[in-house]
Amino acid sequence: MVHLATSTGAATNQLFAVVIVLAMVGLGVRRRIRPQPVRVSRVLVSFGIIVLVIGFSIVGTGGHTLLSSPLGLALVPVSLGVGVFLGALLVRTMRFWTDPATGRVWAQGGALFAVILVGTIALRFAVRFLASGSVSGGLGAPATGGSLNVLSVDLLFLSLGLWGARAISLWLRVRSHLATGEASPPSPGP
Repeated sequence: MVHLATSTGAATNQLFAVVIVLAMVGLGVRRRIRPQPVRVSRVLVSFGIIVLVIGFSIVGTGGHTLLSSPLGLALVPVSLGVGVFLGALLVRTMRFWTDPATGRVWAQGGALFAVILVGTIALRFAVRFLASGSVSGGLGAPATGGSLNVLSVDLLFLSLGLWGARAISLWLRVRSHLATGEASPPSPGP
């Protein structure tokens, strides 16, 4: 009976954590829909933080599983490549312009990036749950899901590629706009 109460409490805590993450992501998507100035330093710092978080996740939740799987290792460059492709493609869907009064570069349209990112995170949570019965993947516990654990770690590399391509693409777009002084204010909304 104690095991059931503990597992129900753990499931409630996991569900609570997922709801909080979804609420935060929802607010982020809402914010990205509106025009906002591009802050390159913030983008680069957030990418650095993401690299650290993903690195710790890889080490803590399945790096050993990945290293013991030839298929998992073979999928790392594929996952990174898909992430880089998606990140670069998604930044291309954004609109950029330079405010003639301030010279600052503005952007609008990052919601698609956020939706794709949330999709990859949700997919990773689903794979971790299927592999271990826990959304967190049983941090510190031995891996029991085999190829599902490997897929979960490979999805981290996809996210890494997505964030990396986003950071570099935004930096390049801002440099391009600042160099040309391109001023093209957004069209009025519907």
